[in-house]
Amino acid sequence: MRIKENIHDDCESYSCELQERVIEVFQYTSQILEIKRLLTEIKREAHNLRGIFWTEEEVKGKKQALSFFDARMQATVYYTLRNMEGYQQHGWKELIYKGEDRDGSINFI
Repeated sequence: MRIKENIHDDCESYSCELQERVIEVFQYTSQILEIKRLLTEIKREAHNLRGIFWTEEEVKGKKQALSFFDARMQATVYYTLRNMEGYQQHGWKELIYKGEDRDGSINFI
């Protein structure tokens, strides 16, 4: 086997058509790699977008939680108002104060 001293000498042995074909293949390969990179980036962005939008199940769960919370708050307001009404009718001062000591100081609950 002989070592080639100038590797560019053999380029002339390739036909112009073959050289053009090799250039086209390299360009095509480059385009394929660029498309693959873009598809990978699109896939990553699509995965990130899934976190932004809620599924129907998630929306349904959030509505149920909100409805439950609203019902609890309405019940809390209702019973708070009833308790305040009861305090007013039954002497709310007696409920707040235990009474006065003999020395006149007031003891809170």
